[in-house]
Amino acid sequence: MDIAELNQFYFRLRIKCAELALGLHHRIFQVEWGWFSGHYEKDGDGEYSRNDYPIPVISVKGYCDIEVNPDCVTVTAKRKRRDVLEGDFEKSFAKLTAYPFEAFGVEGYLDGFYQPGMTLEQFRENVKNSREAEIGFSFRLGFDVTGEQIYEFAKLLRREQFYY
Repeated sequence: MDIAELNQFYFRLRIKCAELALGLHHRIFQVEWGWFSGHYEKDGDGEYSRNDYPIPVISVKGYCDIEVNPDCVTVTAKRKRRDVLEGDFEKSFAKLTAYPFEAFGVEGYLDGFYQPGMTLEQFRENVKNSREAEIGFSFRLGFDVTGEQIYEFAKLLRREQFYY
């Protein structure tokens, strides 16, 4: 990859980050952003691999982190273990399955608790068998997500008692 290609690659990520941050800015959320490396993603075999190149990450204080990847935007948030196992999580689960997501351990992030296509019962059983106090969620949104859509998604996470 030459410098022009590298600049084009990062320009695209920076513009998407600016669009999403603008959708959240001066609203009910406090945001800050920066470039971070060392993020993980699944490869074609479903195994996690570490990426060393930096990507922009928007932190929506108290609620979620938004990672602008080359092919998609991911939103990471957490819930308390007891909130997943008890209470009225069925309603939250029904709303969340509209977005492809995975759930994992916060301490042991390679411990997968939920993959798309699993049932709520399978998810809860996996959580019940863990010792995690918090469950991490990673939502995979398309790269074409708009600032207004990310604002609405952050509001959904807030309403459903997610935090970060």
